[in-house]
Amino acid sequence: MEEQVIRLDELFEALKKRWLMIVSITLIATIISAAFSFFIIKPQYEASTKVFIGKDESDNQAYSQNDVLMYQKLMKTYSETIKSRDLVSRGLKSTSLKLDAGVVLNNLTVTTVTDTQILQIKYTSTNPQEAKTVIEAISDEFIETSKKLVTNGNIQVIESVQLPESPISPNKKMNIAIAFLLGLMVGVGLAFLLEFLDNTFKNKDQLERELDIPVIGSIPTIKES
Repeated sequence: MEEQVIRLDELFEALKKRWLMIVSITLIATIISAAFSFFIIKPQYEASTKVFIGKDESDNQAYSQNDVLMYQKLMKTYSETIKSRDLVSRGLKSTSLKLDAGVVLNNLTVTTVTDTQILQIKYTSTNPQEAKTVIEAISDEFIETSKKLVTNGNIQVIESVQLPESPISPNKKMNIAIAFLLGLMVGVGLAFLLEFLDNTFKNKDQLERELDIPVIGSIPTIKES
């Protein structure tokens, strides 16, 4: 079977012939993405705090390496404690918010800062003030609860909660850029696909290349008046 050779000039000609389709698909994808990013997707705000978990200051014994390792291992326990439904429910009772504990847990994130005794607590919401209030309530309730779990523990807030000023999502610029590139790729890919499926000869030069014989004449296109 004779190998089919794809010429660059034919590819450029295919793009040139279907440039309107390519531009249309790209614009439609970009406009849809912009509409979703600006008018449909609700912005999400994130509030966070950091708490230090260590040894009680009243303990006169020196702070040893074993103590550090012990509290680092306890980080998982503290993390799961914060994400418990009962603790979240108790924390919400101290606020005027009418939120379900399960909904809050779905938007609550607790992570440990690697190789430290610091926990970071994050909460996302469509309302920035709500995000701040929830984090403050949960962190306060966690500090009270932790005193009962580990009596000689020392839990301190080292980064206070700030009212989020700008949303973390959606990333409007990123969404529009991705939609533009995807639309462009789809448009170009569709143009090449249509060109590949079209097995007609476009001009005499292409016919001579394919059949390897000279064209001795052509019938011009006559437009009806």
